[in-house]
Amino acid sequence: MDSEDEEIIRLLTDPTNREILTALNGTPRGLSVTEIAGQLSSADETELDQTIISLHHNYLPRLDEAGLVAYDHDENIVTTGHRSTDDADWMDVEALDELLSQFGTGRRPDEGTVGRLEGREAVYDYCRDLADRADDELFLIYASDELLDEECLPYAENAIDRGVDLYAGTKNRDAREFFRERLPEATIWEPQMDWMYEQANYPKVSRLIVADRETVVVGLWEEDATGAQTEVAMIGEGRTNPLVVLTRELLGARLDHLDYQSDEFLEGLPFET
Repeated sequence: MDSEDEEIIRLLTDPTNREILTALNGTPRGLSVTEIAGQLSSADETELDQTIISLHHNYLPRLDEAGLVAYDHDENIVTTGHRSTDDADWMDVEALDELLSQFGTGRRPDEGTVGRLEGREAVYDYCRDLADRADDELFLIYASDELLDEECLPYAENAIDRGVDLYAGTKNRDAREFFRERLPEATIWEPQMDWMYEQANYPKVSRLIVADRETVVVGLWEEDATGAQTEVAMIGEGRTNPLVVLTRELLGARLDHLDYQSDEFLEGLPFET
């Protein structure tokens, strides 16, 4: 991990930085410094003024230098930075471990901690419950077809019936066909995220699930000395949870353009893809 990656990890361990990035999420026009300060502080005028000063002199310049935000000092406008949307290659298991080592872990997370699940069945159970809790959007990436489970389909179907938009991505052709046949109303696409597929050593990412952009499951394959492979998962809940913020920064605007990456869209183009 190079010095730029280390700086991003350090910045994301600060809860104020995570709150700033969360406030900017989904606001393509950006926010004024005053608007951001209003979301970080109370209505007390003195506290608001102090927050504005702190943002201007401390937090925003550092986030801007790292590329996580773009800060226009003259106009006092802040927008998402280029690393939030276009340059996610720094996100790997090493970086993830480095970030999560800064936080407490437990069986179930709160907004400031990262939870841990042991074993494939525990991960399945949590993900099924997550599908039941999703209100608007369920985003899935599978690194292979090994984890596809027929018993999970009713939970996905129920979510779709409730009006949840379901997106399923995998580079495995058989897995995409599995989703396409069994969940025809879902958006199916081939992710262009090599970091998830080109890991030579364990641990390796097994799956990534995001619900409503505020709950995240990152599954990891681990291998013991005998070569036996087991799955563990890290879970984050809440919009300012460190794992949730990191994942949103990783995926960036890709979450908003999945329809244009889907198999159905690409097959309809009048040229070879």
